[in-house]
Amino acid sequence: MSAPASNRTIGAHGIHVSPRISSSQPKKSSTFASEAVMKSQFGLAIILAFLTSAGIAQASDEDKLKELERAMNAPSEAPRPKMRTRAIVFDNQPGAPAEAPAPATSSGPRDCAALPPDVRSVGVDFAIQFNVGSATVSPASEGTLSQIAKVLALSPDRCVIVEGHTDSTGNYDKNMALSRDRANSVVNFITVRNGIDRRRLVPVGKGSSDPMPNLDSRDSKNRRVVFKVVTG
Repeated sequence: MSAPASNRTIGAHGIHVSPRISSSQPKKSSTFASEAVMKSQFGLAIILAFLTSAGIAQASDEDKLKELERAMNAPSEAPRPKMRTRAIVFDNQPGAPAEAPAPATSSGPRDCAALPPDVRSVGVDFAIQFNVGSATVSPASEGTLSQIAKVLALSPDRCVIVEGHTDSTGNYDKNMALSRDRANSVVNFITVRNGIDRRRLVPVGKGSSDPMPNLDSRDSKNRRVVFKVVTG
């Protein structure tokens, strides 16, 4: 019996048998090609998603910088007027009494560290990144902090409260200490590397005590730094 999977040809020297090409081989090649295309498309989708998210994050930072700039340039709320008093000074010469000169006012920088706890302010939050479990600013956020420093330089007489925040995962006391250390780290970066007067900045650690509105306190988005421009 002849093998069904082969072709027979009769030549001058006898019968030659050539193997038949299986029809399953092209199917396997086609399957491999389809899998390669799918993997390529999946990889491209991941890259596009990453680039899109990076673009959104950059746009978000730009929007927040503009918001911070508006807060820095907004006019300060007028303080309560103080009562002026006059003193009468008599000299040895006859005549009308002379009004005493007004006391000299200090032109030194405002004592931002002595701000009252209920001071009015406008806050803008930034997702500043730090090395895992530490207060060291991540290189990925150094550019953002440098841009923030440029905005803070627009109004050198403004006080700014720098708040560090965490989520509620982990120990409360450790989170409070970490948020305080991170706020100090941000202030150090802005003042040392960018020449902002340190007396203007007040670092405060809030821990997980003040989560973002409508957000679970355990959500990682609560890890942020808020710059509060004092308006009062």
